Amino acid sequence: MRLNFCLKALCLTLCLPLLTQAQEKNAVSFSGGYSLPLGKFASEQFSDPEAGLAGSGIFAQLRYEHKIGRWWGLRLSGNLNINQTNPDPLIEQYSILLPDPETYSWESTVTQWRLGAILAGPMAYVSLGNIELKGHVQAGYVFAKSPGVTLMGTSTTGLNSVDAGLPGASTQAFGYGAGGALRFRLSEHLRFQITGDWIGANTELKDVPTYVKLGDRPPFEGFIDSKRFVTVLNVGLGLVVVF
Repeated sequence: MRLNFCLKALCLTLCLPLLTQAQEKNAVSFSGGYSLPLGKFASEQFSDPEAGLAGSGIFAQLRYEHKIGRWWGLRLSGNLNINQTNPDPLIEQYSILLPDPETYSWESTVTQWRLGAILAGPMAYVSLGNIELKGHVQAGYVFAKSPGVTLMGTSTTGLNSVDAGLPGASTQAFGYGAGGALRFRLSEHLRFQITGDWIGANTELKDVPTYVKLGDRPPFEGFIDSKRFVTVLNVGLGLVVVF
């Protein structure tokens, strides 16, 4: 009897973690950290119509995951990125057109790039004791708001002051992403994670108004269309709740 009881207790002890793991098919996680623009989205060549003039920023991501099989599942995520904007290439572009550009001083007001994304797709994972590796690919919609820029240039000569403006514009496009996570078990239902995600989309901004006024001359007003391949790499830390 005692031997039989000990064998049952040992079996229960060994199987309990497996049973618990099998029941933990859902997870909700949050992460945040550093956002790095890539490719032409980070380009500062104003002569390039696809240059995004984007700088580094921050991101936040909320995810829901559901395990279907032993090695894979489905994932739904919502992302928010805020990236800085560099106005210097705009100033350089306007300076080329000015007489005596070295006499000008500039003031600029610039807003930020704002990107949102709702993505879904399959994920794969491998458990190594208290460590778990995850990888995923996703597709969905990316929402982008370009920065607004206001420039004021003043010459020491007192002539030909510059007033230029470009408002922010919003668009949305089909997007996709990929990434992975390294997770460490903190307790039965809590994990710590290190995440890396790449998100990209071909966006198009249409009929964005522009305004330039030089000295006492009549202002020049027009509309521009531009395409941007918006792409960022997000690296961050976060927590996971499994249930």
